[in-house]
Amino acid sequence: MKIKCLFAFLTLLPALSSADVGDLLITEIAVSPAAGEFIEIYNDGVTVVDLTDVYITDATFSPNSVFYYNIVIGAGGGGGFADFHARFPNGASIAAGEYQTVALNGSADFISTYMANPTYKISNDGIVDGITAMLEARTGSVDGNDSGLSSGEVLVLYSWDGITDLVQDLDYLVWGDQFEAVDKSGIAIDSITDADAITSSYLNDTATGAQAGISAIQHVDGNSWQRGDLSEGIETQAGGNGLNGSDETSEDLNNTFFEGIPSPNAAGTPPPPSAPNIVINEVDAVGAVEFIEIFDGGSGNTSLNDVTLVFYQGSDDTIYKIINLSTNNTDGNGYLLIGDTSLTPDIILAANSLNDDASAVAIYFNNASNYNIGDAVSTTDIIDALVYDSGQTDDSGLLALLNVGQAQINENTNANAATESNARCPNGSGGALNTSTYNQTSPTAGTINNLCPIGDYYASVDTTDATTLRTTVHDIIRNAISFPYTSASTDTWDVLGFADEDPNPTIDLDPNVAENILAVYKNTSYVNVATGNANYNREHTWPQSRGFHQNDMGSDNNARTDAHHLMLSNSSYNSSRGNKYFDNCPSGCSELVSDDYNNEGGGSGVYPGNSNWTDTNVFEAWNFRKGDIARAMFYMDVRYEGDQIDTSSSPQQLEPDLQLTDSVSQLNSGGPFMGLLSTLLQWHADDPVDSIELQRNEEVFGFQSNRNPFVDHPEWVVCIFQDVCPAASDIIFSNGFE
Repeated sequence: MKIKCLFAFLTLLPALSSADVGDLLITEIAVSPAAGEFIEIYNDGVTVVDLTDVYITDATFSPNSVFYYNIVIGAGGGGGFADFHARFPNGASIAAGEYQTVALNGSADFISTYMANPTYKISNDGIVDGITAMLEARTGSVDGNDSGLSSGEVLVLYSWDGITDLVQDLDYLVWGDQFEAVDKSGIAIDSITDADAITSSYLNDTATGAQAGISAIQHVDGNSWQRGDLSEGIETQAGGNGLNGSDETSEDLNNTFFEGIPSPNAAGTPPPPSAPNIVINEVDAVGAVEFIEIFDGGSGNTSLNDVTLVFYQGSDDTIYKIINLSTNNTDGNGYLLIGDTSLTPDIILAANSLNDDASAVAIYFNNASNYNIGDAVSTTDIIDALVYDSGQTDDSGLLALLNVGQAQINENTNANAATESNARCPNGSGGALNTSTYNQTSPTAGTINNLCPIGDYYASVDTTDATTLRTTVHDIIRNAISFPYTSASTDTWDVLGFADEDPNPTIDLDPNVAENILAVYKNTSYVNVATGNANYNREHTWPQSRGFHQNDMGSDNNARTDAHHLMLSNSSYNSSRGNKYFDNCPSGCSELVSDDYNNEGGGSGVYPGNSNWTDTNVFEAWNFRKGDIARAMFYMDVRYEGDQIDTSSSPQQLEPDLQLTDSVSQLNSGGPFMGLLSTLLQWHADDPVDSIELQRNEEVFGFQSNRNPFVDHPEWVVCIFQDVCPAASDIIFSNGFE
């Protein structure tokens, strides 16, 4: 039987009386100075809204799981760490089109700062001035005047009728870090006041690592953040825990808020829009299938309003074609494709539209009506440009579009212009108006650029000895892009769909589509599914329980989501592997057969055959994958040395210091250890790098922008892990990858 007397005050709350509470928005936040902190709400509807059952809070102190939605069980944070959890006064209301403010530091400071009265104050400051104080959401959830916002925080406006199991989000904002961000996905809870013992579960929120923030840094002292889009922008994930099934955690806040002079109790005036952060990522001008690919760095759903694509001809350095990109957005992965109909582009480009000789494409932040065929080269309002050719002389007039010293790029550098494109390598690199990272490679229209030459990636490696080699390699590969484990935008499923794509040419028909995947242990080809299925899932070859479990570091921590060791696996085989360390298993072991596919695999029933073998402690991979697994383990040992903050972890903390060992006692200790090192060294020697592993390294590099150095330079393994180092003159170019 529930004990309800301690929370009897909750039963006195009046029922929600307005069906239009979903029209409420948070429209302004002033974080600093402390004396002027306030929150503004707005009624975007056409009727008066009753605020009696509406709450506002920054009480999401995640380390103690004191989240605001725990209000239904009499908890819910607030009253400490300057957090507050408040309810609007009984009978309070807000008219259609009205702005109201909540002063966080009392009414006197607000009035002296803005020369205006707030509608409410977060706490009773003892001043009798007619300003109504907000109520405590629960006893002690507002700590006197000690309420305020910080440079990294979450703010939630929600409703609750005082009875039901679940709260309903009305608006949800996050800025700075995501330390206190909330993901209620699947959380089951039973209110103490609903007279039953039946739990209800929240729908899926956006994973915390994928939530877009207003800004990564605090606004200027004396300014505020203000909502410039009352439509709440673009939801990157449909459904969720907001009123009417909206997903309040998925709004693209970076596009819907702006920074400006505070305007409490009134609409703000947005500054002139700024140019979107986009680049020309790939251009294929020579050949039957032409296209231009624009990329926003992976932010996704970036508005291209007032963005214009202009084409210049080298014959007289004038405009020969104009495309208006307004009304378009990049897709969820950050791409906009203008191209041939066979590519299923966002905007169709008529056949033979691009000049093959010395020419240029440029994007401008200006309305298309301001450009005309025959206009001369201009750098006014330019965002990015590519000046290219197919073997012609450089055009100095067109080079004026680029930063000083940047080159005109030859699509025919490899004498393969008909089958190659100019692409940034890695994806999105180099910066606007720079061409230094363009390479000629297989076209990947509308998706990640891959098969990029390594170039000088390892230029800073010092091979003097094992210590310097390890240190300098670590310093290179630690610079990586991390993707969320699971997200509505680009996540590890997307990365692995390409990294573990079935290489069979009769299956892999389109380089831009991951048709099938090849499971690592079972060697079985499965139809690629965006989020896996009953056949296959994601295998942490370095088990996450050995140094970076999601319960300790959050679901999106760098090591857990690193695709250099994360591989797709048959689900049953993944379960059999568990968190066992790698070692040979010649006796007393169960056989997990690898299928006979792509001229590899096919277990014989006799050890070792082409099978995986396992007992209660160890797992032995089949012969064709032994080296792949070993080099993934060497990568993890060198990549993760506990020397930098993992901003994707929750809470943010140092990355783990992962270590390979031969000590069984260490492996059984539960620490960040993996092995057996000696066995992995033997597997590395017995199973050299092959084309599948080389391709996988390229695919992961295209997403993460870091490489597995032991795939590119397998000779570095014995130097770093066995202290057998060739002379410096031999080591760098020993396998020709440079």
